[in-house]
Amino acid sequence: MSGANNGPVPQGMTETPTGRITAAIGTAADRSGPTTLTGLLRSRAGLLREMAPVLLALVAIWIIFAALNPVFLSPRNISFLLVQTAVLGIIAIGVGFVLLIGEIDLSCATTAGISAAVLAVLLQNAGFDPWVAVLVALCAAVVIGLFLGVFVAIVGVPSFIATLAALLGFNGVMLWVLGGAGTVNMGNAAIRALATTYLPPALTWALAAVVAVAAGAALMAGRAARTRAGLSVTPMWWTLSQFVLIVVVIVVVAALLNAYLGLPLPGLILLVLAAIAVYITRSTRLGRALYAVGSNAEGARRFGIPVVGVRIAAFAMGGLLFGIAGVLGAARYSAASYAAFAGGTLLLEAVAAAVLGGISLFGGRGRIAGAVLGALVIGSLGNGLDLMNATTADKLMIEGAILLVAVAIDAIYRRRGARRG
Repeated sequence: MSGANNGPVPQGMTETPTGRITAAIGTAADRSGPTTLTGLLRSRAGLLREMAPVLLALVAIWIIFAALNPVFLSPRNISFLLVQTAVLGIIAIGVGFVLLIGEIDLSCATTAGISAAVLAVLLQNAGFDPWVAVLVALCAAVVIGLFLGVFVAIVGVPSFIATLAALLGFNGVMLWVLGGAGTVNMGNAAIRALATTYLPPALTWALAAVVAVAAGAALMAGRAARTRAGLSVTPMWWTLSQFVLIVVVIVVVAALLNAYLGLPLPGLILLVLAAIAVYITRSTRLGRALYAVGSNAEGARRFGIPVVGVRIAAFAMGGLLFGIAGVLGAARYSAASYAAFAGGTLLLEAVAAAVLGGISLFGGRGRIAGAVLGALVIGSLGNGLDLMNATTADKLMIEGAILLVAVAIDAIYRRRGARRG
């Protein structure tokens, strides 16, 4: 009965003024956190399980291709790799948002293609201002995301079926917009500059310094937040070690890029969007709601989370990111092409990147940063195989094998988690 005293509160629990039973914070010793390396590794076991496979795969691919062809790690090729990976990485981030809620979007590449097609037609056939055309193209992609979100969250159509139908239907729309040739070329210099501009070395170093400072501030802010909440905090030496590692990586990457032309603008766009996505998922109510809905939608609903709104928001954010990727892809190719977005393997590679990066196909687990790393793995693999003059058949078979392994690891991890209870 409501308000009744049903017995003593269990040991280690406290009763709030509203009568709800919540877990106690724990003893001071518990709040001090792990102090040994073994303890730290155990406390970060979940993170290591999520990120280790993609990091190991990336390191292995780079070592193998660098040994087979020294050009692979040349500053010029690293710069090209970043440009090549930008579109895939942005789409993978959008796919990650949808996967976190336990759904899937098979129309991601098609939505990007629709955005590119709208941009090209408005520029070439209607004479729109380039930035107005970009805005309309992005709005079209967001509308597609909202449309799918409503069908999945309100109508109740399974996301696999809804997005598969969208894939087929919007492929037709894309061909209709582009015309019989399936391609509309663009000669607009402002749009082309999105893919061809490089930040000069001085500005690249300045940006690297800003990123390093921001990373340090984020690490310290995280420690402060956990301290205020009474949660365990890792030793300062561990935090400093993380910061030093981040700085070393930033300096090496900046030096490599500056040895060619500097940071390519597509790479900067990818990094900015990834940072925003990471902030949303790790530091906002919406981000926590995405994980909650993906883990247990009914439990999230009972807790007061607007499950329908969260699902629609995930598809809308995905649509926006797919639209940005479409604009960037059109800028890179100086054209909107059906073959570039719907006729190839972009959809499969985007899903593979997100899953390889540790985002679960079953929802509720994973990190957006992992999706970006997964895209870098797929991009590095394709780049390296191109340098080795591998056939398209070879690339498809290898990418398929990597996706199968990633999904198998995800299923095994989830099954073990279910056994632990």
